[in-house]
Amino acid sequence: MNESKAESNVKAPGMASGSFWAVLDNLAQQGLSFIIFAILARLLNPAEFGLLTIAHLFILFSRLVVLDALAMPVIRAKEPDDGAYSALFWRCTAAGLLLCACMFLSAGPVSALFSAPSLAPVLQGMSLSILFFGMVRSYEARLVRQMQFKQLAIRSTVSVMLGGVLGIALAYRGWGAMSLVVQQVMAAGLALLLVVLQSGWLPSLAWRARPSRYWHDVRQVSVSGILSFANSNGDSLLVSIFLGPYATGLYNLAKRLTSAVYLVITASLLRVSLPVFAAASGKPEQLRQAYLQLLAMMLFLMLPMLLFQAALAEPLVATVFGQKWLPASSTIAALALLYCLSSVAELNNYVLFALGHSRWPPLLGILQLSLAVILAACFSQYGLLAMSLSFATAYLLMLPWSQHLACKSMDLPWTSFLVALQPVLAGAAALLLTLYAMARWWQGGAIVLLVLALFAGAIAYLLPMLLLGRALRGTAGGFDPFSLLRQLRNLKHRGAAAD
Repeated sequence: MNESKAESNVKAPGMASGSFWAVLDNLAQQGLSFIIFAILARLLNPAEFGLLTIAHLFILFSRLVVLDALAMPVIRAKEPDDGAYSALFWRCTAAGLLLCACMFLSAGPVSALFSAPSLAPVLQGMSLSILFFGMVRSYEARLVRQMQFKQLAIRSTVSVMLGGVLGIALAYRGWGAMSLVVQQVMAAGLALLLVVLQSGWLPSLAWRARPSRYWHDVRQVSVSGILSFANSNGDSLLVSIFLGPYATGLYNLAKRLTSAVYLVITASLLRVSLPVFAAASGKPEQLRQAYLQLLAMMLFLMLPMLLFQAALAEPLVATVFGQKWLPASSTIAALALLYCLSSVAELNNYVLFALGHSRWPPLLGILQLSLAVILAACFSQYGLLAMSLSFATAYLLMLPWSQHLACKSMDLPWTSFLVALQPVLAGAAALLLTLYAMARWWQGGAIVLLVLALFAGAIAYLLPMLLLGRALRGTAGGFDPFSLLRQLRNLKHRGAAAD
């Protein structure tokens, strides 16, 4: 008993430190990447970014479906040793070399398929990144198992920063899309070099045979990787196929802005939701309360950011990225709707998983993806905005089914569900009207408009929410925004206890 308690006390600081550095790593990468992207966007045009986005889709597919599939069984193993990591290194390196060669040799036919001759050198240059990713994968797996997230955070920050500086310098000198290629390859190569120096470990020449269970797990992770790629990047792939590099560059900018809100807010709350739902699965009232609380908090945090981006897309894009990116403004509004809908659908999926209805989320995901592909193919001839609205419409059409299944599984009446969202939706409506009125009638500079919109929007958003929340206090809709931090802290403790 004492040994177990001592062991938990030893692990707790390491876990807390690891969590801190993991969050810091993510924030640093997101922040640095956005700053570098904003600078490069002023030096390059959307078509050049579109070429890199297309090449990055091939690399991301290779990482999710092949490299991560090879690494995941080792990461999940009970006690992997250096022999297992060495075997993983050689497997991932061999796979990375093979994928690198395939991408390099297929650059010509692929560029012809996309009707973009300038895509070929970008694909050939970016192919080297796959080799670097393959070589570094075993090191990352080893550091993750040892909870050495500090080393990973330092590695990521330094490599992204130096790669970005080099990319900016080359873009300034007129290298065009190849400056982005050098930036990405440089960052991947530096990441490999730094992690080797930090770890002080080198793989041996041993090649350990893996049991059949290992290859079974690899196949399962590969299938999951394909579905994950389709759900998170299928839209970009469809845009690149139907509309080409220029539209892909515009779509990439719009997606970067809107998806950042999803990654920071929704992903964090979803991380808490599953253990909270699991702990309350035998307590219907507690489960319903936790769901409504999480949903209200998620929308409370997301909606003002997404609505601000949607309503003031033109001055925001012109100020941060430059006039040449203004065609992306309408797409930002469509994707803001998409990520709002997808966040609610994801929370519903977590409820269904926690209550044992695990067959529904994959089915809903496949149907939504199929519907998005069909709508995008039908409306691609009308341009980027039509395709973006097609993706959002697919979520909009599937959400009522998702919401019905979630409410039914919790015995949550629709009236209670709608009443709980009244304060947040009322604040969102007031905010949207205020922002659109300011965007329509303001005659001054864009920067002043953005600053004034922050203050006026905050008042317009919070005032009806406070009034309606006070009127509904003591009911399911009694949402008080000033209790948000306390509620988040309580959910965090409940999630940790459930873990």
